[in-house]
Amino acid sequence: MSSVAKFYFKPAEGEHIETTVKIEAEKAAAICGTVKDRGEALVEGALVLLFKSGQDKRFIDRQFTDEEGQFSFGPIEGNVMYLIKVYKNSVKIRELEIIAE
Repeated sequence: MSSVAKFYFKPAEGEHIETTVKIEAEKAAAICGTVKDRGEALVEGALVLLFKSGQDKRFIDRQFTDEEGQFSFGPIEGNVMYLIKVYKNSVKIRELEIIAE
């Protein structure tokens, strides 16, 4: 996974902002995604569960989607098969197996 830095700023009127962002090479992986309904609307508050898949299937972590339907897990181990399950209002929306590289 390549390293990424993201930040927000709001300069005051007439203010000059100077910054340097240094990012290190990252060996760990991450999973980021967006949950949408069938009509492509963003789903806030969906429960997203992350499992390690395969013979060693086990629960790893849980997240709720934000107001933009987004979720993220990380750092996680690379080159491992993972399973994501998504629920909204106790109804399973989607199940997805992925390999983090």
